[in-house]
Amino acid sequence: MPTYKLCYFNARGLGEMLRLLFVQSDVEYEDVRYSSEEWPKHKPTMLFGQMPVLFVDGEQIAHSRAALRYLAREFKLDGGNSLNAAKVDMWTEAMIEAIMKLPFYEQDEAKKAELTAVAFKDHIHPKLTKFEEAVNAKCGTYLFGNDISAADIMVFAIFDLVNRRNPDEKILDKHPTLAKVVAAVQEQPRIAKWLKERPETEN
Repeated sequence: MPTYKLCYFNARGLGEMLRLLFVQSDVEYEDVRYSSEEWPKHKPTMLFGQMPVLFVDGEQIAHSRAALRYLAREFKLDGGNSLNAAKVDMWTEAMIEAIMKLPFYEQDEAKKAELTAVAFKDHIHPKLTKFEEAVNAKCGTYLFGNDISAADIMVFAIFDLVNRRNPDEKILDKHPTLAKVVAAVQEQPRIAKWLKERPETEN
């Protein structure tokens, strides 16, 4: 078994879906969390100068999606075949593309509220509706039937992040098929335990 180290901020963000893959697979890893004050010192050591970065026996895998694909393959959470593995990639790219329309770094509260409303109306809800149309007839307990995959864990992590930042949007109420997947992931015993014990963070 390789030695794993995950470097990210002390936040959920795009690092949490990787942590959840380790949790679900019951694989040990070093969960390194840098504060915003510590980050400038470590930034030059990171490939491309950003996080999350997954270290595998000292080798860096930068970018959250690349790390997710790698761990999905290693932990047998890639959907079981090449087609489903491609769908895991598709969902991951599309979900992250949708939420990156949110103004995470906008400081003006009035402008942030305006941009957030536009992001949900024009990007996030339409994309999630398309997702539901694509999987509704085929969706079992999880997106690809009754076996959990990295796509399910990613969907849970993204909803967790977005719902926490925008609770008034009631995003789960508006997308019931995806809400069912989120609930099923949340009930996985190792993940349920992690959710109770994970560090409380602002983001």
